[in-house]
Amino acid sequence: MSLPSREDAPDDDPPSAEDIALGILLESETLPQLMELHYYAGEAGFVEIMRMLIALPEEERALLRDFLTTSGYRLRIRREGARLVIDVVPR
Repeated sequence: MSLPSREDAPDDDPPSAEDIALGILLESETLPQLMELHYYAGEAGFVEIMRMLIALPEEERALLRDFLTTSGYRLRIRREGARLVIDVVPR
């Protein structure tokens, strides 16, 4: 069994900022959706929340998605000083 070549490593060619921006533009379905993404990206704590959600295993992400779409509750995200607080509140 041979060792994988360094050329095969996925981290050798990470996406550039242009690749990421183009991906966001192409995946946005409407201009309002794109503008909303732009607005939220500037909010304090948004990047940290996205990193946490992305880091969830797929099964847990599916459970969260199901909860958010079918329950009578919603998530409210707020700041308490330097901390982000996520509350579950009725709709």
